[in-house]
Amino acid sequence: MKKLLFIFAAAALLGGLSLRVYFALVPPPEPTLDDLLSHIVPEELNGWKIIDQDMAESPESSERISDFLNFDDALFRIFKKGDTFVGLYIAYWLPGKASYRWAGAHTPDTCWVLNGWERLEREYAIPLSCNGYEFKPAEFGVYEKDGNPQNVYFWHLVGGTPFGYSQKGAPNIFGALLDIKKYGLNLRQEQFFIRLSSNKTIQELESIPQFKEITAALNHIGLTIQEPTR
Repeated sequence: MKKLLFIFAAAALLGGLSLRVYFALVPPPEPTLDDLLSHIVPEELNGWKIIDQDMAESPESSERISDFLNFDDALFRIFKKGDTFVGLYIAYWLPGKASYRWAGAHTPDTCWVLNGWERLEREYAIPLSCNGYEFKPAEFGVYEKDGNPQNVYFWHLVGGTPFGYSQKGAPNIFGALLDIKKYGLNLRQEQFFIRLSSNKTIQELESIPQFKEITAALNHIGLTIQEPTR
């Protein structure tokens, strides 16, 4: 047993040294975010009330978690008009800044539920089109609190590619090995966590002219597959 533990420890040490050499010799990829999120996302919409909230005030976060996640840029912007509510939460990390699993761990499935929301529906990696844009596969759920249901679409992009949620729950000690299996040694790509929530369906939002400006902003940060077809 001791011999086996020694072999595992030696392999882990060798693997760690190999990664350090690799990261020292191979620079991370260049970031694609070309402006502040607060400038990319609409700051004004005709007839809408827009409120910027601290990330710690979102259902995903708290002051402690926000500090721990150490975003390079972040936005939690709320749009309201009449009985329509739209919340847009975006967190961004430069290449190599955060573990893929920690960056993607604070989803509605965990943080919203822990904050008293009930998950009513859940779908994984679904196709989504809106305002002529085809979005990258989205995670979708309906969550309810105090009788107020929210339709929630969210994405965790790693180097522009949606990170799968086949792993459930919190990150585990083998997470880095699983990520190496999936991504190889290129574990330093930029990341976005994007969440779009509303008390309206995506079809209802699509019928609102000003919502096109929000989907255009999501296209700008790389969330869509192609430009509008109409």
